[in-house]
Amino acid sequence: MSNGISVYVGLNCSIDENIILIESAAALGLNRLFTSSIIPESDNQSEEFAIVLAAAIENNFEIIIDVTPETITAFDFDQIILRLDDGFKPLQIAALSHIRRIMLNASTVNERTLNELANLGANFENISALHNFYPHIFSGLDVSYFKSQNDLLHKFEIEVGAFIPTLDGIRRLPFCEGLTTLETTRNTSVDYSARYLTALNADFVLIADSMPTPEECISLASISSDKVIFDVNLLTADEVSKELLTKTFCSRPEISRDVIRAANSRQILTQSIQPDNDPQPRQLGYVTIDNSDFGRYAGEVQIVKSSLPADPRVNIVAQIVPSDLLFLNSLNTSKNFSFRFV
Repeated sequence: MSNGISVYVGLNCSIDENIILIESAAALGLNRLFTSSIIPESDNQSEEFAIVLAAAIENNFEIIIDVTPETITAFDFDQIILRLDDGFKPLQIAALSHIRRIMLNASTVNERTLNELANLGANFENISALHNFYPHIFSGLDVSYFKSQNDLLHKFEIEVGAFIPTLDGIRRLPFCEGLTTLETTRNTSVDYSARYLTALNADFVLIADSMPTPEECISLASISSDKVIFDVNLLTADEVSKELLTKTFCSRPEISRDVIRAANSRQILTQSIQPDNDPQPRQLGYVTIDNSDFGRYAGEVQIVKSSLPADPRVNIVAQIVPSDLLFLNSLNTSKNFSFRFV
């Protein structure tokens, strides 16, 4: 997963601060950098802007610049991906896709436009997508709309990214209220926000604000779009169960009413798991493992989605923290997931 940062010239941060951010982010493995040519308060024609772009290129960043039809001609070198803001016609987009890499506006593109691009022979290998961020408080996207846009773009095999704000760092001028794609992540941690966007099928995540903290950059660098990560409290002392919970699982291709089932956990298990002495009813967010009394199902890991009765063949081993329960509604079929002990 290629996550990244954002840099703006002439706003909160000095050129030295921006270059330090670029170098430290690169050292962590973050390799995407977003900036914009359409922010009135920023200065994208200055010598400082050229220096910042040169530093990003030197550190092997993939540079994404937000452009309009009026500003597009200012950025004509190969290292830059043009993120096309509203105003571009399908014929222009299709033509550009044969010349260079471009990004669609993931927040506003619709199926009609994508079908038109296909009919115009657009080169989809050069097309990805990136959502807007929303500086105006309460204007961020709705979760269900965000996921539906991601699913639409994936239908056309288009990679899609989105923005999260810093919580503990410097928020960008002029409002300093957090640059976020989703309204629900305007004031949540970078770790939580990135994990949530991943659960909602974002392929990469960018911190949109001016200056995240080093800790936030470290956190973002550890998040992968390959799987959904749940924070859990352990409820078992059994070492075999704890070892199994450190693995990465894949949800089954079909959707069960009451549980999320791991498709591969029985194959991973190498030792027998004994029944608990005092089986308890199962609640929303419990993580369970079928014990040796369940025969061929022994070792199956499940996440409980509704209240279920106690079953002596099923051990309760962990509980997803309340804030991460939102991820359950977004966990797709055949999606990798793992647990992180807190």
